[in-house]
Amino acid sequence: MNANKKILNTSVEKAFKILDCFTPSIEELGVTEIAQKMSTNKSAVYRMLATMVALDVIQQNPENDKYRLGLKLFELGQRVSINKNFINKARPYMEELVKRADETAHLAIYKNQEVYFLDKVEGPHDLQINTQIGSKKQLYCTGLGKIMLAFGEPNYKVVIQNLSLESITSNTITNKAKLILEIDKIKNEGFALDMEENEVGLICVAVPVFNRNGQFIAAISNSGPTARFNQAKIQNYTDVLKETASQLKAIFN
Repeated sequence: MNANKKILNTSVEKAFKILDCFTPSIEELGVTEIAQKMSTNKSAVYRMLATMVALDVIQQNPENDKYRLGLKLFELGQRVSINKNFINKARPYMEELVKRADETAHLAIYKNQEVYFLDKVEGPHDLQINTQIGSKKQLYCTGLGKIMLAFGEPNYKVVIQNLSLESITSNTITNKAKLILEIDKIKNEGFALDMEENEVGLICVAVPVFNRNGQFIAAISNSGPTARFNQAKIQNYTDVLKETASQLKAIFN
């Protein structure tokens, strides 16, 4: 009984690792590519894919034999109510945040040591920010991620030591000691900045959201072009974000 349970858990774990290989920008992958991402052999991946295709969790493109996420996942996703309820409750406050700040707002949670985007409300300007609901980003080079390190991760110094700090732009912090000092500062000030560290020309201001018990549950941000984010504006965005976070605190247990 215990042996079978162990085998089942291992199979489920491998299946989810296959699913995690796909991203909004990588919609199709071949067996070899998936095996390389998982650091395992192709035959094991092929057997898992055959089962997942039979269950419609994964689909195979007959034109190139590559694999993509299946419709079964979309069907299951429609049944998930926890995040939907969270988003629905937060949405009016996010919309009001955009009206007050006049910039795009994001709502994200800390998931598997990454930033996971739950919601996005576009600002009124022509510039569109390249983020998608359900997508993930790194912790160390985003305002939202720095907030999560500061308030969502008690052992943030250990986490940072285990991160691979690759340079995304010339402004990305790649020195671990410097990043730890930055997180210490964020913990004291209650807000984080992404100064073109994830995308050239884009600045982000982020703050934590706590529930009524004082537990960190999410992060919210305003993002926009460098030209509109001078020091005075950043202070204004920070104040408005903190007010919104305080309002959200009142509605979450």
